[in-house]
Amino acid sequence: MNDPKTCQHSQFDASVKVNRLEDQKAFNAEVGIQCKECGTPFRFLGLKSGLDLSGARVSPDGIEARLAICPKDTAAPRIQGVRGFDMPRLDPEDL
Repeated sequence: MNDPKTCQHSQFDASVKVNRLEDQKAFNAEVGIQCKECGTPFRFLGLKSGLDLSGARVSPDGIEARLAICPKDTAAPRIQGVRGFDMPRLDPEDL
C-alpha cells in the first residue's frame, strides 16, 4: 500500500449503502470514497453535517455523503415530522 503523503490518488474505491426509512416512507444513500492505492478516505465538500431526509448532508467527519433518494417514477415524498438535523463538522485535526 502506498504512503498517503506521497500517493497520487489515481485509483478509487467507492461504497454505497441504501437505507429504507420505513417510518418516514423514504430512502437514503450513504456514499463513501477512498483511494485504492493508499486507503485514504476522501471528504465530501460543500455540505452541512447531519441528516436531511429531503436533501444532502455529510457525516461529522465529512467522509460519508448522506443523500435523500426516491424511485424515478415517484414524486419526492413529503416527509412528516422530523425532516433531519444539522451537526457540527469535526475538524480533521480532532480525528
